[in-house]
Amino acid sequence: MKFVNKNNQYHYVRPLALVWFASQLISCAFAPWEPAVDKTKISEAQVSEARKNLAKEPEAVVQRKNLLITSELAASKYLLEAELAQSKGDYEEAVNLYHKVLTFLPDNPTALSGIIKVERELAQAKKLESVNELIQSNKLEEAKEPLHQVLLENPQNSEAIRLQNVLKDKLPPQTSRPPQLKTQVDKPITLELRDANIKVVFEALSRATGINFILDKDIKPDTKASIFIKKARIEDAIDMVLSSNGLQKKVLSENTVLVFSNTQQKLKDYQDLMIRSFYFSNTSAKQVSALLKSMLKTKDIFVDDRLNMLVMRDTPEVIRIAEKLVAANDLEDPEVMLDIEVLEVSRNRLQELGIVYPNQLAVIGTGLSGSLTLDALKNITSETISVSPNPAVNFRKTSGDVNLLSNPRIRVKNNEKAKVLVGDKVPIITTTSTANVGISESVQYIDVGLKLDVEPRITLNNFVNIKIGLEVSSLGDKTRTSNGAEVYTIGTRNANTVLSLKNGETQVLAGLISDDERKNASKLPGLGDIPLLGRLFSNQLDQKTKTEIVLAITPRIISNIDRPNAEISEYWSGTETLISDKPQINLPAASSPPMTAVERLREQMRMKQQEQAPELQTEQPVSEPVSEPVPAEQVPERPAGQPLESVPEAP
Repeated sequence: MKFVNKNNQYHYVRPLALVWFASQLISCAFAPWEPAVDKTKISEAQVSEARKNLAKEPEAVVQRKNLLITSELAASKYLLEAELAQSKGDYEEAVNLYHKVLTFLPDNPTALSGIIKVERELAQAKKLESVNELIQSNKLEEAKEPLHQVLLENPQNSEAIRLQNVLKDKLPPQTSRPPQLKTQVDKPITLELRDANIKVVFEALSRATGINFILDKDIKPDTKASIFIKKARIEDAIDMVLSSNGLQKKVLSENTVLVFSNTQQKLKDYQDLMIRSFYFSNTSAKQVSALLKSMLKTKDIFVDDRLNMLVMRDTPEVIRIAEKLVAANDLEDPEVMLDIEVLEVSRNRLQELGIVYPNQLAVIGTGLSGSLTLDALKNITSETISVSPNPAVNFRKTSGDVNLLSNPRIRVKNNEKAKVLVGDKVPIITTTSTANVGISESVQYIDVGLKLDVEPRITLNNFVNIKIGLEVSSLGDKTRTSNGAEVYTIGTRNANTVLSLKNGETQVLAGLISDDERKNASKLPGLGDIPLLGRLFSNQLDQKTKTEIVLAITPRIISNIDRPNAEISEYWSGTETLISDKPQINLPAASSPPMTAVERLREQMRMKQQEQAPELQTEQPVSEPVSEPVPAEQVPERPAGQPLESVPEAP
């Protein structure tokens, strides 16, 4: 600092300049920070203002930063409000909020997907309204298809699930009887034919039921069938005729049925196949794929691991069974909260009483770096002899109580492992000596303290089976190695067990006790062994350590598996050769008994009447048999055990 003296006046030019410069620095350093942004008050107008400020100064970093932050905060705010409005069913408000986001972030993927999701939910809501109206009008069959479409798009739709349960309560069980064709009459039919041509059989069925039958070209025209049906439902009569002759049907319309041979090739040619995609939330697509292949013998299955999705192609009956299998397996994993208390009580008692006497004399100060010589012994004086250890009187007594409490709470999924460590990682140094290389050291860390491993398994009756592994370790004595490294002994106590506890039940595991008692005495030979007086010539060290570990564990089930409905737990699956979701009517195609003379005569008369006046057959009531049987009072009673051929003919 230099003072300038001019006209007897001192001008502090340089000091003033420095003071001014320092004041500017201080004013900059202590300038107020930018006010914190209030996320709840961010609006579209603030985003527009930030965009205008950036337009004025396109190269300004601060303005660009303000625009990015303001846009992001406003978008987050509007998106959260839109999700809340959508969850409450206020779709109009949700769409408006999504459009607000798109005004300043036109490519925001969340807003774009949100609008699409809202439109889809609106369409689903309209479908559900129509389904509700159909159910109220008792048009249950018509309500099934739109409800099924909504559940395919959104299986978690609560309103759709509610309507599905209402529909299940009002509809009869699906496995009670096969689907019905819409026929012209509702009365039961009676049909009696013996060794008739298969085409005649279906012609008679067509006249009796009003259903059109189309026969496959490969059905043998000379196939004979015998039918004896009395007052049976139309659908049952058709199924019995088909199953007893090794045939299958395919419904083409409400009153048209295609009949073909029940062979593997014909099933491939005529059976319609569907493609169904399954998305899983709680199970693996590979696991479900193995299940479907094993249970339904389905071959056309594709698994997408990226989406955890499965696509299968099979008949509608197999698809319906697959849906039930998936519903029974794609269930949420149970979860349990484990309240764990670990208490460690440690007590230490130490008492040291007595006199420490020297027990070693050594020659010092000889000036020799090596071994002691006889010449050096000549110069030994009291100054060159040392005594160790130094005499001392010990009267020490210490006691210590340590109580450690750990109270971890862990939430674990079913059959998953959880670990808790309360302690330290202690370094263990390993020294390796290599010839012509040198000595190298490596450090390895081990866990010392409380280690707890648990693996719960939750049962359906609200019990929790827990596999527990408890280890309590502590550092022991320190030992110094030959190269100067320090190592510690580590004491451990382990307990492994499996418990079965009810929800909320507490189990205490105790008894992990370590009781260590040590007594050391340092005495003068001979004098220290004198009773009573020997205490004056000895040093007594008594040490006692006792440690106890107590573990208390309480499981609290957060969620458990809900048992599926009865129709998902048990349902029809067809036969060994044909998978179907309804019971099959399989009758053996046994040969019919020979006709009696009267039966042969009446069969010939019926065939002639059919050829001469077929129009009379079409006007025959459905409740009457196509060929009139012999009256019961004219047929003699057959003795028990007598075959049909031996029954005497009626007059």
